Amino acid sequence: MRKERALFQEKEKEKVSGCLVYPLLLVLAAAVIIALNLINSGRVLLDKQDVTVPSLSSDLEKYRILHISDLHGNEFGADHSTLSNLLKGSSYRAVCITGDVCGRDGSYDAFLKLLDIFPAEIPVFFIAGDEDPEPILTASHGSDSVKADYILAAEAKGAIYLDAPYKLTVGKSVIWFSPESVYGLDIDSSRAAYQSRRDQLTKGQEQYLPDNAAQIRAIDYRLDVLSRIEAARREMKPVDAQIALTHHPLTGETLNLLQQWAGSAEGNFLRNVSLILAGHYNAGQVRVPLIGALRAPASAGGKWLPGDEAIVGLNTIHGVTQYISPGLGVSRDYLIPLRIFNTPSITLITLTSRLTV
Repeated sequence: MRKERALFQEKEKEKVSGCLVYPLLLVLAAAVIIALNLINSGRVLLDKQDVTVPSLSSDLEKYRILHISDLHGNEFGADHSTLSNLLKGSSYRAVCITGDVCGRDGSYDAFLKLLDIFPAEIPVFFIAGDEDPEPILTASHGSDSVKADYILAAEAKGAIYLDAPYKLTVGKSVIWFSPESVYGLDIDSSRAAYQSRRDQLTKGQEQYLPDNAAQIRAIDYRLDVLSRIEAARREMKPVDAQIALTHHPLTGETLNLLQQWAGSAEGNFLRNVSLILAGHYNAGQVRVPLIGALRAPASAGGKWLPGDEAIVGLNTIHGVTQYISPGLGVSRDYLIPLRIFNTPSITLITLTSRLTV
């Protein structure tokens, strides 16, 4: 009996030990993964991507664009030393930043520090993302400016807030950088709607209300933007290269709508755009090694293991080439607010007329 009792007690001890060891091992493994992930999140990769533009002129052959997205107020090293060191020896002719530049609290100090790492002669284009504060203000805010503070601060550093097509001349050729919103835009209808609203706001004593005055200034700004878009459309030629910036990647459904809205007009999106640069998805944010994104965000259908084609990198939709940045930060569009097995990345894009593999 004593031997049996001793054996029973020994087995019970082993069970208790096993019950303790396995959870501890799991906790240890989780701690190691978290530590490695924190280290990895402080790193940045420089991806390189060739993009074929069949009608590209010889002046624009090997034209390089640095594409950055979804900073989300993060700073990589003191004054972005990690990024500036990463870019040493790299040549590029333009920088495109596709939104979500501010922190969750609206801070933009890291964004301004990012702008400081680029050579003064390189044009830097940027747009706002869905998690940035509204770029154009329609409520009274103690200033006559219609632009948010982070937009004004970036412009003061020489960056270009892209609200209309911007023309660069390279040799005898032209490359346009445009916000995606200009494609499919019905200028006449938009102008009529803005003008009608302006007329309503300027009647009687209402025009002197603080918020109404701010709305009128915002409408005047948008009317000016429409005029600049209209002038650019008249100047654009089919042989010109066109780079469109959007925060949310465009889907097949969106492109179908753009095609319907544009019809056969000169601004037809599908016919004229050379490349769309997008962000927002952060390469799925949580990735499974050797497989890819764990889940697409709700804005991309919320599918599990969606594959990378619609989440990150180069893809073609209805003949339109789109590059989706892996991004640098973390979006609220995902349930897990972390980048896991997902190193922050920026991309050096090279335009070429040659077919790439």
